[in-house]
Amino acid sequence: MFTVSDSCQRGFSALFFATVQISIGLMASVKPIYAQNLPSLDPSSSQDIISPPANSEFINPHLKGDVNNQDIGTENITNDFNTYLLDVGDALNVIVQPPPGIYRLGIGDSIGVIVQRFPDLSFQATINPEGNITVPLLGDVSLQGLTLKEAENKIRSGLNRYVIDPIIYLSLAGQRPNLSFQAPVNQDGNVIIPQVGQLYVKGLSVEQAGVKIRDALSTITRDPVVVSLAQMRPVQITISGEVFRPGIYNAGSVMPRITDILPLAGGSTLNADLRKVQIRRQLSNGSMVSQDVDLYAALQSGGTPPNLRLQDGDAVIVQRREPGSDDGYDQNLIARSTLAVPQIKVRVLNYASGGMGTQSLANGSTFLDVLANVPLNTANLRDIALVRLDRETGKAVTQRLDAKKALAGDVSQNVTLQDNDVIVVGRNLIGRLNSLLSTITQPYFNAQSFIRFFENFGSGLFGGSNSNP
Repeated sequence: MFTVSDSCQRGFSALFFATVQISIGLMASVKPIYAQNLPSLDPSSSQDIISPPANSEFINPHLKGDVNNQDIGTENITNDFNTYLLDVGDALNVIVQPPPGIYRLGIGDSIGVIVQRFPDLSFQATINPEGNITVPLLGDVSLQGLTLKEAENKIRSGLNRYVIDPIIYLSLAGQRPNLSFQAPVNQDGNVIIPQVGQLYVKGLSVEQAGVKIRDALSTITRDPVVVSLAQMRPVQITISGEVFRPGIYNAGSVMPRITDILPLAGGSTLNADLRKVQIRRQLSNGSMVSQDVDLYAALQSGGTPPNLRLQDGDAVIVQRREPGSDDGYDQNLIARSTLAVPQIKVRVLNYASGGMGTQSLANGSTFLDVLANVPLNTANLRDIALVRLDRETGKAVTQRLDAKKALAGDVSQNVTLQDNDVIVVGRNLIGRLNSLLSTITQPYFNAQSFIRFFENFGSGLFGGSNSNP
């Protein structure tokens, strides 16, 4: 039997303990990083405004039935809209680190082994990609996943066949390198994995890309690998239909919600049906899917709108409201929200002031808001007309209003105004206007032709004067 002095043994024990403590201390200073749950569109690229073909249907191949007729809330968003798909410009964050807790050996770690009284058996080795080291007399020994103490006991047990009760000391001579990296998706749809090569991830979800990356890294490490989205590509969205400014809009490098996008396009028009706003997306396989989102329900309930986040290349189509579908559809509620046009223009044709002016008001403004800019001492407050274009028939509709009752708190007289409304002040002026309107049989082509009629009417009466009260 081979022995050593007590003092020598205590010296080696202290050295071993200090080495292990330093190693564990280094690991404790590294905070564990956990997988990030992405807001889906879970959720990807069209440059043109998408005008849907007549009677076209876009069916989600992963669902049964007609997706176009499925209104959704937060809980009903389908997988195609609940998964963020990677594309050029995205970047992945790949974290490779030992698991928390006591340090366990892995590929790339270097250890030092001292065998008492047998210096020829002492050695230093690095764990190879197979998780092994080469030990004198023993050959390949697997240390992958073992603690330092477990590795020491395993080598001692092996050498015990050749040396009676060997006394060995194992220490961590060099910790394996940090393999963490950030991987942008390049123009070919690949990410570069150090020591491995290129990996195609375009069109994959972050979770799917994580599976491929972990599989690729398994040849060089067995440590846990956490993959998250480090940077999202800029989002460009097409908005069309019943919005004030249809077009293509950049939403920066965050995944916007549909409620973030509508204000960029100036908000919805009076003809919009916010109960059915359609989102269209082209998948990586070229197929087109669509989903209808009900924004109006959230306005009614005061709840949170559907948590559907848009992706680069998505198209948002705000549908036109069908005739006869206005029951229970509160335009005033929409006008006061951020989903509508923020400002409206109201024309005031005032006989006393001798001209027509334009007032820009916040959407949702009422008759009393207009009166604030009308000289009431010269107006016949009992007889004021509101003329509005009926967009379904193309006809001008006149409503008589009593300003005194409105000022006294009669809500039936304090009506909510709409864009391009015309307020007519003055009994004689109202009479002339009604007489002229009754002779017009052709519908107005659009709001512009409706306003042009009043501009011409005012010019004829007041010699072309146009004031801005």
